[in-house]
Amino acid sequence: MKRLGFLTGALLAAIVVFAFHQWRHVDDDDRLLAVLVDHCLPYVQNGDIPFQTVGRAPGVYDAVEVDAGLKNGGARLIYDLRFIGEWGETEGLYGPARFCSVRPTYGENTVPAFEVDPNGFVSRYSRLMKTFDPLLEPQSETLTNEGPVVFGWYRSDQSEAKGLRVVLTASVGVVSGVTMVKELP
Repeated sequence: MKRLGFLTGALLAAIVVFAFHQWRHVDDDDRLLAVLVDHCLPYVQNGDIPFQTVGRAPGVYDAVEVDAGLKNGGARLIYDLRFIGEWGETEGLYGPARFCSVRPTYGENTVPAFEVDPNGFVSRYSRLMKTFDPLLEPQSETLTNEGPVVFGWYRSDQSEAKGLRVVLTASVGVVSGVTMVKELP
């Protein structure tokens, strides 16, 4: 009887641990979504400082370069030092703009990209972009193994160099760079 009670308890504990892990599991699609929706978009739209709740500021021993041309901004190493998130104000083609980007650090023992589901990638992220603003889908939906493809979403009523712009650099199953820009009000 003790053995049956022990096995029942062990089985119940295993089920609880498995369910907790599934509930708490965060994948790179979730991280990329957070970069876009929780960090970069609020910054370029409203000036809310991004990446405050993730990562840390780069230190002197971190082998990463930050964009010295950005004003009123900053940088954070995020997601286990895999990426550097940068933000600030820059002179755009149409005047000052807010800029937010995430790119890989290429550090040792890091994956230099967000590993995402390649099936329906462009349409999945296009649906997300339409919730930001009426952004057009990229002209191409083709991801290849031959190298990265740059996908850009921008407003239909403005040129590709004005208004909210979102650019993702991707290959099959990976996104290696994110850039979001919008002119200052």
